Formats: sequence, structure tokens, C-alpha cells
Amino acid sequence: MSAWERSRHIPWSRIPQQGSNLEQQREQIFRQLQREAIEEELRLQERHQGAPTTAEDGTAKHVPTKVPYSTMEMLRFAAFGGTIGAITGTVFGFMDSLRSAGESSVLVNASNQAKGRYILQGTSRSAFTFGAFFGGFQVAKYGIRTAVDPGEIAEIGLAAAASLGVLASRPNARPYMPYAFMLIGMDAVQLYMRKG
Repeated sequence: MSAWERSRHIPWSRIPQQGSNLEQQREQIFRQLQREAIEEELRLQERHQGAPTTAEDGTAKHVPTKVPYSTMEMLRFAAFGGTIGAITGTVFGFMDSLRSAGESSVLVNASNQAKGRYILQGTSRSAFTFGAFFGGFQVAKYGIRTAVDPGEIAEIGLAAAASLGVLASRPNARPYMPYAFMLIGMDAVQLYMRKG
């Protein structure tokens, strides 16, 4: 967010009326507003996170809070997953294509242009596969959150099972499974680091 956009989000009641060093005060006010927003979000999460209720048999059960569905939020998740997946797929596809082009007995006698085309095709195929996989994973994770909201760990587990199942159902995509596990593992580590 640029300084102009940030300054437009500061309420006028928070802006000091004296004219001394307004730029520094604006940044301090913005940081204070951010802190207040984060604290409010944490309070809401704590309030909704452990809202136990009693069942008929007297035991406490957890009632999940329903997250409202938003098409823009789902598209944001899809774009994030597609972008990260495509970047990862491009890197791994390039490395795999380069390795297989060097080891191929057919491409040894081929021109450099043919080798380059082979590497480009492998890279783009891998980028598309990973972009679709991780975008689908993120959309599945968001869909699970809006449908049942079982918690973040369960969201990752259920979305991973669904998206890895789709990837495993295609025989030509099965070699990508270790990389797909790595992407999901990175998402889980990011969740752990964010909470810690």
C-alpha cells in the first residue's frame, strides 16, 4: 500500500492539528491503527475459536463459526495459488526439462533450437500443472472454510487430500507428487509460522 493510500485510511479525528512533522506523525498514527486492527482481529478469533456448547449428553462440543462466502476472496485465493504454483512449476519444470534434455539420447543430435523448444514446452507444462494444482488447492481450502470451517489444520488436510487425489488420478501428473507435497508443506509451515 502506498503512502497516499495509507494516508487516505487515517480518520481525520486522529490527525494532529499542529503543523510539526506531520509525515512522522502520520506514520505513527498508521502503525497505531494497524496495531488496533490486529488486536481486534485476535480478540474476535479468540472469541470464536473456542466457543464450546454443551450437547444433549452434557459433554462440550465445538461449534464452528461459519465464514461468509465472497467471490472476490475466492478469486484472490485462486490467483495467489495459481501464481505461486506457476512460479514453483516454472522452476521445477525448467530443472527437470534441462536434466532430461541432457540425458535424452534423441536430443543429443538435435539442434540447440529443438533443445530450447523442448525445455520451454516442459517448463510451460509444469508451470500450468502446478498453477492449476495449487490454485485448486487454495480454492478447495477456501471452500472448506466457508462450508464447514473445521479449523486451519483440517482445512489444509482436506484440501490436500482432494487436490492430491485429482493430481494422482492423472498418470502423466504423478511424477509431480513430491513437489505438490512440498507446496502443501510450505503452506502448512506458513500457517504455523503465522500463528507462532
